[in-house]
Amino acid sequence: MRNSADDIRRRYADRLAQGENETFRTSLYTGSTASMEEKKKGPRFNGSFFLFQIMMSVCLFLGAGILFKNDSELSAKGQSLIKKMYHSEFQFAAAKKWYENQFGKPLALLPEKQIEPAKNATSANKNEDYAQPASGRVYESFETNGKGIMMETGKTSNVDTVKEGYVIFIGKKKDLGNTVVIQHNNGEESWYGELDSIDPDVKLYSYMESKKPLGKVTPNKDGKTGKFYFALKKGDTFVDPSKVIPFE
Repeated sequence: MRNSADDIRRRYADRLAQGENETFRTSLYTGSTASMEEKKKGPRFNGSFFLFQIMMSVCLFLGAGILFKNDSELSAKGQSLIKKMYHSEFQFAAAKKWYENQFGKPLALLPEKQIEPAKNATSANKNEDYAQPASGRVYESFETNGKGIMMETGKTSNVDTVKEGYVIFIGKKKDLGNTVVIQHNNGEESWYGELDSIDPDVKLYSYMESKKPLGKVTPNKDGKTGKFYFALKKGDTFVDPSKVIPFE
């Protein structure tokens, strides 16, 4: 009788153990299958977060509209700030340099070409890496012009970039005619105006290395010389290029 009871208990324990193993194997199989299905599906779309972004955008838009409808002194300050943001030029080169310093990777929205300082440049004198835009003489000084200088060169001379950077303007400016503006990684800008023609390889937002041709000078009436306009801008202020670049 005792042997029969022991045999029944042993059989029951064996069946119980076998059932647990089956359950474990089933859960392991179904779990791996679910994992594979999740991988196939990929990341889920977060509709709540997307809706939150849309609502925040609408609130900002409505807030700006209300701000410009109000005539209070506080609103005037806010209006001035928004107008300044819209009229300010985005610092492409400076933003790219900051991004690379922080994360070590090129910014995807900008060309992957690296902007590196000249090998002979030193921290004591950062103006050493400015090259001459063209060989010639200054015939209208910064004091006369107030924003830049006028240079006289050979009648077929090229106008070159004085420093590497990104093209942020190509077109005509009042009193300057054909003009190209280059933005450098220190936030400064170099302006090249009074150009007879602009090189077809110069494209908006393209990267330009130092001493690369931008265009041709405008021939003077004497038929022997040419001229062009050159300026340097730091922030909102034009500076005398003659104090940065040695001209004849």
